Amino acid sequence: MGESDGISGRAIESRTEVQSQRRVRFLTGWGLDDWLGDLWPRGGGGTPVAMKVTQLYIYPVKSLRGIALSSATVVGTGLQYDRTFMLLRVEGEETGPRKLSNMHVSRLNEMALLKTALVQSSGEEGESFERFTVTYAGPSSSLPPTTITIPFVPDTENLAMVDVVMYNSPTQAYDMGAEYNNWFSTQFGYEVVLAYIGNMRRPVLGSLWPSAAQSAVVSATRSLSRYLSSYLPSSLVAKGDEWRPPGITFADIAMFLVVTEESLAETSSRLPEGMEMDVRKFRPNIVLSGAEGAWYEDLWGQINIENRDGVEVELALTANCARCTSINIDYSTGKPALGEKGAMLKKLMPDRRVDKGNKYTPIFGRYGYLGKGAGSNISIGDDVSVVKRLEEPATFDWKTN
Repeated sequence: MGESDGISGRAIESRTEVQSQRRVRFLTGWGLDDWLGDLWPRGGGGTPVAMKVTQLYIYPVKSLRGIALSSATVVGTGLQYDRTFMLLRVEGEETGPRKLSNMHVSRLNEMALLKTALVQSSGEEGESFERFTVTYAGPSSSLPPTTITIPFVPDTENLAMVDVVMYNSPTQAYDMGAEYNNWFSTQFGYEVVLAYIGNMRRPVLGSLWPSAAQSAVVSATRSLSRYLSSYLPSSLVAKGDEWRPPGITFADIAMFLVVTEESLAETSSRLPEGMEMDVRKFRPNIVLSGAEGAWYEDLWGQINIENRDGVEVELALTANCARCTSINIDYSTGKPALGEKGAMLKKLMPDRRVDKGNKYTPIFGRYGYLGKGAGSNISIGDDVSVVKRLEEPATFDWKTN
């Protein structure tokens, strides 16, 4: 159940076929897709595609290495325990005001050297995972790796609060305190705070939140509030205009990130023969296989995952994931990769800038929000179907409300 060390991705098409498909996708980006319209069912539903979940990942601490899972619990913010912690760099003079800046692997490549893993424990109800470890091993260090263990749900009663703003979306979070802050500060060589979001959330901006799901969730939450109000002090129950849709944790802008093996294989085809792109550099939550081909997910509006109990988990896919230099990082050195693998972002530029709202960056993967299925488990091997397709690729519009 720990992090997989293997390189993911399977060659589903020959390089010639992949390159031909890439040329077709390039033409659609220039508005020449009228004669290619039969490649994708337009709008509404469309023919179901038999796909499978092949990989699942969570990232307990944003921008650190993730944990590969065989199954995961779906909660109101995504996969359980995904990106509930975040590192903040302390800036400013010791005697002056303290400023906290967000730490992202795209700017601090050395964050890729810290791995996370589950800590297994046994009890009366069987195996459980209540804690995880973070391990740092420098690329050239002769010292043994150093590790710290962190509870997934820490006691926050006596913790101080900090303000965090990511991409104009604010929240408060808990400062985890000296034990954890000192450990991370030692690894990075400068003062760091480990922040935990707890039950707090960041608002979703722009039109990324699916309106139908929003209405259903807000309606259900208001009903719950009316029930609770008879038992709780009025100061603890939000009312009227205070209600907002459930937000997100320290994930960039959405609850889920979905990618496909087919698009990964096409991306690998841009590398020299024998090289493959590591899917973990794209930091997905859910990896699927069995799509019609590479990049078909650009026009997916909703997918349903049917788990082993026959329960369907609905994910509304409302935005594209624009890529940054983090996909160029060598995870073994914590630095930009040398040679071809260090140019992966550039290799995607010519034909993957398909989002009019993010026209200077290439797209790989789709951001998703939960429609229904909270509390359910999803597993590798679960069936996946596309139940809604878009007329045209989504346009990114994450804005300040």
